[in-house]
Amino acid sequence: MTIQRVEVITGLERRRQFSDEEKLRLVEEAFQPGVKATEVARRLGVDVSLLYRWRRQFFGPQPRLPAFMPITVAAEEPPPSDDAPEPAPAAAPPPGVVEIEFTTARLRFTGAVDPVVIAALSGRSA
Repeated sequence: MTIQRVEVITGLERRRQFSDEEKLRLVEEAFQPGVKATEVARRLGVDVSLLYRWRRQFFGPQPRLPAFMPITVAAEEPPPSDDAPEPAPAAAPPPGVVEIEFTTARLRFTGAVDPVVIAALSGRSA
Protein backbone atom coordinates (compact mmCIF):
# COMPACT_ATOMS: atom_id res chain seq x y z
CA MET A 1 0.00 0.00 0.00
CA THR A 2 1.39 3.37 -0.96
CA ILE A 3 0.57 6.63 0.69
CA GLN A 4 -0.35 9.42 -1.66
CA ARG A 5 -0.63 13.08 -0.97
CA VAL A 6 -3.99 14.57 -1.81
CA GLU A 7 -4.47 18.31 -1.94
CA VAL A 8 -7.98 19.72 -1.94
CA ILE A 9 -8.31 23.13 -3.54
CA THR A 10 -11.42 25.11 -2.79
CA GLY A 11 -12.39 28.37 -4.40
CA LEU A 12 -10.32 30.26 -6.91
CA GLU A 13 -6.59 29.94 -6.53
CA ARG A 14 -4.25 31.68 -8.88
CA ARG A 15 -0.65 31.05 -9.61
CA ARG A 16 1.64 33.04 -7.42
CA GLN A 17 3.72 35.67 -9.10
CA PHE A 18 7.27 36.21 -7.84
CA SER A 19 9.13 39.40 -8.64
CA ASP A 20 12.71 39.15 -9.90
CA GLU A 21 13.95 40.40 -6.53
CA GLU A 22 12.02 37.65 -4.70
CA LYS A 23 13.27 34.99 -7.13
CA LEU A 24 16.88 36.09 -6.67
CA ARG A 25 16.53 36.13 -2.88
CA LEU A 26 15.00 32.63 -2.87
CA VAL A 27 17.67 31.24 -5.21
CA GLU A 28 20.45 32.71 -3.06
CA GLU A 29 18.83 31.19 0.03
CA ALA A 30 18.29 27.77 -1.55
CA PHE A 31 21.84 27.36 -2.86
CA GLN A 32 23.81 28.42 0.21
CA PRO A 33 26.37 25.82 1.40
CA GLY A 34 24.68 23.29 3.68
CA VAL A 35 21.14 24.24 2.62
CA LYS A 36 18.97 21.72 0.79
CA ALA A 37 17.09 23.24 -2.12
CA THR A 38 14.30 20.69 -1.67
CA GLU A 39 13.64 21.90 1.89
CA VAL A 40 13.45 25.54 0.76
CA ALA A 41 11.11 24.57 -2.10
CA ARG A 42 8.89 22.55 0.25
CA ARG A 43 8.68 25.46 2.68
CA LEU A 44 7.68 27.81 -0.17
CA GLY A 45 5.21 25.34 -1.64
CA VAL A 46 6.92 25.30 -5.04
CA ASP A 47 8.60 22.55 -7.02
CA VAL A 48 12.38 22.36 -6.60
CA SER A 49 12.81 22.48 -10.39
CA LEU A 50 11.49 26.04 -10.27
CA LEU A 51 14.42 27.07 -8.07
CA TYR A 52 16.86 25.49 -10.52
CA ARG A 53 15.13 27.24 -13.43
CA TRP A 54 15.41 30.60 -11.65
CA ARG A 55 19.10 29.93 -10.92
CA ARG A 56 19.72 29.33 -14.65
CA GLN A 57 17.72 32.49 -15.42
CA PHE A 58 19.95 34.66 -13.20
CA PHE A 59 23.34 32.94 -13.36
CA GLY A 60 23.30 30.97 -16.61
CA PRO A 61 23.95 27.24 -16.90
CA GLN A 62 26.10 25.84 -14.12
CA PRO A 63 29.17 23.90 -15.23
CA ARG A 64 29.08 20.19 -14.56
CA LEU A 65 32.12 19.24 -12.56
CA PRO A 66 33.65 15.79 -13.09
CA ALA A 67 33.25 13.34 -10.25
CA PHE A 68 37.02 12.93 -9.94
CA MET A 69 39.68 15.50 -10.62
CA PRO A 70 43.00 14.46 -12.17
CA ILE A 71 45.92 14.30 -9.76
CA THR A 72 49.68 14.17 -10.17
CA VAL A 73 52.03 12.39 -7.80
CA ALA A 74 55.46 13.96 -7.62
CA ALA A 75 58.36 13.17 -5.33
CA GLU A 76 59.51 16.10 -3.27
CA GLU A 77 63.19 16.69 -3.95
CA PRO A 78 65.38 18.88 -1.76
CA PRO A 79 67.31 21.64 -3.52
CA PRO A 80 70.76 20.47 -4.67
CA SER A 81 73.67 21.38 -2.43
CA ASP A 82 77.31 21.28 -3.51
CA ASP A 83 78.72 19.97 -0.22
CA ALA A 84 75.87 17.60 0.71
CA PRO A 85 76.57 13.85 0.34
CA GLU A 86 74.35 11.67 -1.86
CA PRO A 87 71.38 10.47 0.18
CA ALA A 88 70.99 6.72 0.67
CA PRO A 89 67.92 5.19 -0.97
CA ALA A 90 65.06 4.91 1.52
CA ALA A 91 63.62 1.48 2.30
CA ALA A 92 60.08 2.83 2.72
CA PRO A 93 58.40 6.00 1.50
CA PRO A 94 58.62 8.86 4.00
CA PRO A 95 55.51 9.67 6.05
CA GLY A 96 53.18 12.10 4.42
CA VAL A 97 49.66 13.39 4.21
CA VAL A 98 47.01 13.02 1.52
CA GLU A 99 44.16 15.46 2.01
CA ILE A 100 41.01 15.57 -0.11
CA GLU A 101 38.78 18.57 0.42
CA PHE A 102 35.08 18.48 -0.45
CA THR A 103 32.52 21.25 -0.23
CA THR A 104 31.32 20.20 3.22
CA ALA A 105 34.01 17.81 4.46
CA ARG A 106 37.73 17.07 4.46
CA LEU A 107 39.24 13.56 4.22
CA ARG A 108 42.81 13.19 5.49
CA PHE A 109 45.12 10.17 5.27
CA THR A 110 48.32 10.34 7.29
CA GLY A 111 51.29 8.01 7.29
CA ALA A 112 53.34 6.54 4.50
CA VAL A 113 52.05 7.80 1.17
CA ASP A 114 52.85 5.24 -1.51
CA PRO A 115 52.83 6.68 -5.06
CA VAL A 116 51.70 3.28 -6.42
CA VAL A 117 48.57 3.35 -4.24
CA ILE A 118 47.81 6.96 -5.16
CA ALA A 119 48.24 6.14 -8.85
CA ALA A 120 45.90 3.15 -8.48
CA LEU A 121 43.29 5.29 -6.72
CA SER A 122 43.45 7.85 -9.51
CA GLY A 123 43.11 5.17 -12.21
CA ARG A 124 46.63 5.63 -13.59
CA SER A 125 49.59 3.32 -13.71
CA ALA A 126 52.60 4.24 -11.59
